[in-house]
Amino acid sequence: MTAIKPADADRFLARPDRNRRVILLHGADQGLVAERAARFVRTVAGDDPLARVHFDADEVAREPARLADEANAVPLFGGERVITVAASGTRSLEAAVAPVLASPPVDAWVVIVAGDLRKSSPLRRLCEGDAGAAAIACYADAGRDLDRVIDEEAGAAGLAIAGDARAALKSLLGADRLVSRGEVAKLCLYAAGRGSITVDDVRAVVGDAAAFAVDETVDMVALGDAAGFDRGFRRLIAAGTPGFVIAGAALRHFNFLQVARAACDTGTPARSLVERARPPIFFQRQPSVARQIALWSPDLVERALAGLDQAMVDSRLHGAIADAVIGQALHAVAALLAAPGARMR
Repeated sequence: MTAIKPADADRFLARPDRNRRVILLHGADQGLVAERAARFVRTVAGDDPLARVHFDADEVAREPARLADEANAVPLFGGERVITVAASGTRSLEAAVAPVLASPPVDAWVVIVAGDLRKSSPLRRLCEGDAGAAAIACYADAGRDLDRVIDEEAGAAGLAIAGDARAALKSLLGADRLVSRGEVAKLCLYAAGRGSITVDDVRAVVGDAAAFAVDETVDMVALGDAAGFDRGFRRLIAAGTPGFVIAGAALRHFNFLQVARAACDTGTPARSLVERARPPIFFQRQPSVARQIALWSPDLVERALAGLDQAMVDSRLHGAIADAVIGQALHAVAALLAAPGARMR
C-alpha cells in the first residue's frame, strides 16, 4: 500500500520520495488539498513558471497518452518539472495515469488534485496499489493541525496568542485549511502592533459579534433567566436585529438541546455532545450549553419548540408587532423552567 498516513503527509511532501513520481492529493478539505499541492510544487519546482504544466480532467480524459508524453518529455532548460492535473468526479483518469506509473519519469512529477474519493474509487485504488505513486488523504484539521496553522501565522506576524484566545479560535476553525489560514491571517492583521491576540480580538474578527450577542440572549432563555433575556432582547432589537433572527436562533438551539438530551439520556456525556457539536459552539458557551442539556427534559423542550414554532407563525400574521410577539414567546419559554415540576426528571 502506498497511502501516506495523515501524520506523515507534510513531512513526505517536504522531502518527496523520488521513486514515487505520481502524487494523488484528495479529500473533503479542498483547502488543504490546494495548500499541499501548491507547497509541493514550490518544493520541487521553485518559482519557475516554465517548470509547471497544468491539465484539467477533460484534456487528460480526451487524450490519455498526452499525460505520459508530457511527463517523459525532455525539459529544454533542465531541472525538475511538475505536471498538475485537476481531477473531476465525472472524468476517468486511470487510462492516463497507468502509463505514467508503468514508465515513470526521471525529472518530472505528476500531481493529481481530487475531491473526496471513496476507497473503491478506481483512481485511488490505482495510486494506492502502485509503489510508484503516493496517495494522500486530506481531511478537516484536528486540534494539533490548527495549532500549527495558528503558530505559523502568529509567528510570522510577531504575535503571541493567549490560551483562551487560542481555544476560542480553534472552536471556530477547521473545516477548510485555506479558509482557516485566511481567518488567522486576518486576525493577525487586526492585532498587529499590540504584541498578542486576545479572546476579544477573536470575537471581533473571526466570530460575528452580532451572532455572539444573539447566542448569549438565547442562552438566557435556555437558562431560565427571564430578566437577562429581557435585557439582551431589548439591546438586540434597538441595534436593529430583527426578532425573527433571534427566534430562528432559539429554534435551532432548542432543536440541538432536544437531540442532545436524547443522546445524554442514553449515556453520552453532555460535555462530549457540546464539544462535538456542528456547527461548533464557541468555547466560552460550552459549559453553559452543557448545563442547559441537563435542565431541559424531553417534555419541556418539546413545549418550548411548540411555543417557538407558533411564535414564528404569529409574527408573520401580525407583522406590525412581530418583535413584540417573538419577545413575549421567548419570555414564556424562559419561564418554563420556573414552572412547578419543571426540574423533575
